[in-house]
Amino acid sequence: MDQKEFDKTRYFELKKQLEEASRLYYKEGVSPMSDQDFDFGLKEMEALEAKYPELRGNASLTQRVGSDLTNDFAKVAHAIPMLSIANVYSAEEMAEFVKAAEEGMESLGDGKQATSAHTWICERKIDGVSLSIVYENGRLKQAATRGDGAQGDDVTLNALTIADIPETLDAKKLKIDPSEIPQGTFEVRGEVYMEREAFERLNEQFILEGKKIFQNPRNTVSGSLKLKSVAECKTRPMRFFAYHIPQSNNKTHEENLQQLKKLGFHTNDYWTADNTDEIMKISEQIGTSRDSLPFEIDGMVVKLNDLAMQRALGTTSKSPRWAIAYKFKAERAYTPLLSVEFQVGRTGAVTPVANLAPVRLAGTTVKRATLHNFDEVARLDLHFGDTVGVEKGGEIIPKITDVKKELRPAGAIPVTAPANCPVCGEPLTHIDNEVILRCENMHCPAQVQCLFEHFVSREAMNIENLGPALIASLIATGKIKRIPDLYRLTIEDLESQERMAKKSAKNVYDAIAASKERSLENLLHGLGIRFVGRTSARNLAKHFRTLEKIRTATVEDLQNVNDVGERIGKSVYDFFHTERYTQEIDELIELGCPTEFKGVVKTLFQGQTAVITGTLPSMEREEARKLIEENGGKVSGSVSKKTSWVLAGEAAGSKLMKANELGIPVHDEAWLLEQIANSDSGEESSDNDSEAGNIPQADANGQLSLF
Repeated sequence: MDQKEFDKTRYFELKKQLEEASRLYYKEGVSPMSDQDFDFGLKEMEALEAKYPELRGNASLTQRVGSDLTNDFAKVAHAIPMLSIANVYSAEEMAEFVKAAEEGMESLGDGKQATSAHTWICERKIDGVSLSIVYENGRLKQAATRGDGAQGDDVTLNALTIADIPETLDAKKLKIDPSEIPQGTFEVRGEVYMEREAFERLNEQFILEGKKIFQNPRNTVSGSLKLKSVAECKTRPMRFFAYHIPQSNNKTHEENLQQLKKLGFHTNDYWTADNTDEIMKISEQIGTSRDSLPFEIDGMVVKLNDLAMQRALGTTSKSPRWAIAYKFKAERAYTPLLSVEFQVGRTGAVTPVANLAPVRLAGTTVKRATLHNFDEVARLDLHFGDTVGVEKGGEIIPKITDVKKELRPAGAIPVTAPANCPVCGEPLTHIDNEVILRCENMHCPAQVQCLFEHFVSREAMNIENLGPALIASLIATGKIKRIPDLYRLTIEDLESQERMAKKSAKNVYDAIAASKERSLENLLHGLGIRFVGRTSARNLAKHFRTLEKIRTATVEDLQNVNDVGERIGKSVYDFFHTERYTQEIDELIELGCPTEFKGVVKTLFQGQTAVITGTLPSMEREEARKLIEENGGKVSGSVSKKTSWVLAGEAAGSKLMKANELGIPVHDEAWLLEQIANSDSGEESSDNDSEAGNIPQADANGQLSLF
């Protein structure tokens, strides 16, 4: 392999690794690698793209902002792009940045440099989530995430639950002159964060409720801002620091911060510097005090103070040329490995966790560290008694980074993966080449909470008022151990739980009884059969009509069902031929749970695949999905050549644009309801495009013209 081929192979390895890390970070709130490792990988990609320009494209991570856009929120176009700030890790890199910026300012000439042009503002870099807030004549109009930089998700209602974000800019309350309240459109940008103590309390509560805990405060905030329930969002103790006014009449960034403070926003402390040496001294000061702060910081942001010069220097496609983030390196300490525990998560994933000799790190005493998975254990070649390097980069449990093999004790035993589940004793398996080692026994005590939550969920048996906290309490008091136990609960059992009044207990009891009237597909989905989701459960119920026929079906019979196939068919067959599950099924039947398909088989959209995008006028997307599926159609999450039609609502984005590019019919909610109404009344359904009602089409900017 020649050097070019080697470099390109390395490039695509990096590309795959970093794109997956970016997806997990922005979409799922998971940090699979440290910021430093990610940034260094990105710099290596940039170097390879400079060497081989044909590798660089607009879609490259080096050329675009990471995106946290989801399909669950309307999209908001940013008046000025929300870019990410480039990172440096050393005094040398900081000096290079300052020099480049100053040379850029000098090249502008013509007396454009203001007296503050070479003054830099240094602020703590809060480890949180960027948010744009737009006010109209002093009243909050809209709040949006950074998204992909050009547009973000509309999270206005969730943002209003954050006490630090004022709903109105009230001159009387602020004790300022009314003329100081900005009129017209006024945008404020800042960082949503969570204090350490609040984060720890929230995780403690989640542990009590049997919920999955968060990795760090930043990921907690990211997930909280995207909650569909505003009521649940209110329970998340988020804070907000304002740090930027994108369109300002002030002359300096310092004046912006002072204005924000006067308007009632919390602003971060800041320091001024005139050169690199002063900047680095401030970074040492900030770094030394980071452990005493109530919130997480991962560095320092350095910004040119003069706003005119900021505008003149401009930006790259990804970052401003007038600002840089100096990132602190993760602290590392070395200590002996004492033992390894194998924890079983709610989904059956087995995670190795190291117990360590206590060591001070980042202001706290560390006794435990995550090993992530057994591939990581093998990579480290970890042995009991090893002296290991531990880093704490914002995670709850620090991670082991390396092993000092020269200090390994003679005869040390290697750490190996267990063959059986440490909780229930069932054999552990690797599924579909997953890295994770998994316990597939859904009745494993470590997974019971998750199984109950799934069973009572809206898409399964839909037992209202029976939430995670009550389930955790019922499990802890021994009232429920297996699914059939739910149907044996008495009102007295429910009343005995903490914070359960008589009326609340009666409501839960009635909801459990009402769930017996659901249809067969609800029970099938609720049982938690591996690979069986809502659609496959419904298809199985529609095809066989009764639970008994499903129980006695052969693998071949099951595989012949629409959208079931080999993997799901085998899983269903194995489930109904495993003794511990068949016993529970017998009990559920005896207790009156649904055993027949109660729906009507409709074929209006038979053989059609739809995609839903945007905000519909009168129904949630989930309601629209259910209507389409009840009428024989499938709903996909992405537009492709196989898509039959798109159901579009207000603020539809990239999916609508792609549909128009591919010439796929686009319909609105009124069309969907009309088709179903005509079908139900026996009228012939039309399958035309634009003649079948009002159809939203996108303009050149991808915006709907109908709404």
